[in-house]
Amino acid sequence: MRKLLLSSVLLLSLPAAAWESVCYEQKDTSKEPGEYPRGSGSYCAPAAGPNTARHRWVGELDEHRRIWELTREKAGLPAESSATVRLRVFTSGEALNVDGQQLTSLLPVPFAETARVQVRAFTPGELAQLPDFSYALWDWATGHETCPLPGAGVDATQCHDFATHMGPVNSNHFLPQAGRFYAHYHALALARARECKTMRDTLGAAGGRFGDYLRTCEAEALSLEAVGHHYLQDAWSMGHMWQRWGSPELSDFPSTGEDQRDRAVLVALASGLLHGARGVLQRLPEWTSYDVNDALCAPHPSVEFVTPSGARYPAIGDDYLDLLPPLGSGSAYLPQSERLLSCAVSGMREVYAAAGENHGPLGAPTEGLRTLDPTGPECFGQRATNRSMQEAAAVQFRFFGQQVSLGLDSRVVGWMVPTVARETGEVPVPPKLKNEFRLGLQRIVSLTRLMAKERPEGTDLADGRFGDFLGARPNGEYVGALASYVDPMLPWPATPDAAAAPLAGERAMALARVFHRGYAADWCRRPRRMGSPRSRRGPRT
Repeated sequence: MRKLLLSSVLLLSLPAAAWESVCYEQKDTSKEPGEYPRGSGSYCAPAAGPNTARHRWVGELDEHRRIWELTREKAGLPAESSATVRLRVFTSGEALNVDGQQLTSLLPVPFAETARVQVRAFTPGELAQLPDFSYALWDWATGHETCPLPGAGVDATQCHDFATHMGPVNSNHFLPQAGRFYAHYHALALARARECKTMRDTLGAAGGRFGDYLRTCEAEALSLEAVGHHYLQDAWSMGHMWQRWGSPELSDFPSTGEDQRDRAVLVALASGLLHGARGVLQRLPEWTSYDVNDALCAPHPSVEFVTPSGARYPAIGDDYLDLLPPLGSGSAYLPQSERLLSCAVSGMREVYAAAGENHGPLGAPTEGLRTLDPTGPECFGQRATNRSMQEAAAVQFRFFGQQVSLGLDSRVVGWMVPTVARETGEVPVPPKLKNEFRLGLQRIVSLTRLMAKERPEGTDLADGRFGDFLGARPNGEYVGALASYVDPMLPWPATPDAAAAPLAGERAMALARVFHRGYAADWCRRPRRMGSPRSRRGPRT
């Protein structure tokens, strides 16, 4: 039993993600998603950094992609908009060492410097998983070959590792920060879509000849919306309907002598304990006979969310997507399903219509869905109840038919989590910080019990009543600013962000080079060196 408890706390204490994202290695990465048989391929290894940018994000438990495809169907977008996009990207011949393998860099370069043409194959729906693998769309476009996290000082693979670096700064996957990030990407998607429509209108009757250019532009707009949908979908995973502590920037975490990442990792571990652990534990062989029914994500009679109007409904989270019912059913989770799809469909339809419907005409949305402002409170105002947060303040699993619950303030948890920080998060935890962590966790659990008793149906805890933890404030207090690594404002490649952030110009140029067919007009407007043989061949990309 001691070994079981040790394993459970060690494994579940990894940082929390929402609906599952997967990366699979396939021999042929250019196929349609449906052409990959169930069970084909293998999990990406390493599952972080440059390797994940070179493989497909299609496979078992790709819940974010599945939600996108369900949304596309309900939104009335044609199936062609979900076809595999194959971008011919001009790159150098620079070698890149990835886990002992010699690969060619995916970084796009000017046409005059091109040594190779490499194909980047994906569907927009796959990019709904992007924030679990990449810091931004430009990060994916450049092959995950740099570390976008300021001050991290590590190589690209480690920088993209969820346990050590991405998880500690994923507070933007939790409410209310998730709403801020979705609004940014929805605005980018709409802006790009309008540029696509302008190109379509300019081409006029000649548009048929240049359909591939228009579809590439539209695919980019949908890709930006898909990145945004990750945050929108997360907002409707029950485990994310509360204010996790911290910021998407390491520099915002306090430091009292130790590295800021030390505290960020411990904050992420505590957040993972409250979020729910099935996604980490259930897939492991030694756990296949156990049911890791850990609240908040697993079905639980006391777990509910509250809407801005005060209505309460039960909900589930990651690894339980199959329990979300079809519209019109009598399931208790229908309100969660209807709200998620209404928000997602509203955002997707808005972008597709703005782009000019280049993959085919937009059909009617499924009956039973509402048209909402996808950035508004009806899509990001839901919060977990105090009683739900009390249930979350424990590790729950069924062991040989018996339900087991370990309070987060137990000695086992208080001792093991700092150990996980050292072993998995690669963080040294001195005694002073370890004691601070234990006391902070005890205060949190005591507060959940108190608030659940006094106001069980209130949302005080989810709205930040927890206060600071290890010096990190609830994420709502960081909601005003975006992270330094987000995708720059349009237009690309001449982004207005370049004046204030020099790297923004490089990132915008990389995006324009990867989706270069959608920027044909921009390349034609760029000055060319007269008399150069290359300048007579066409625009310099």
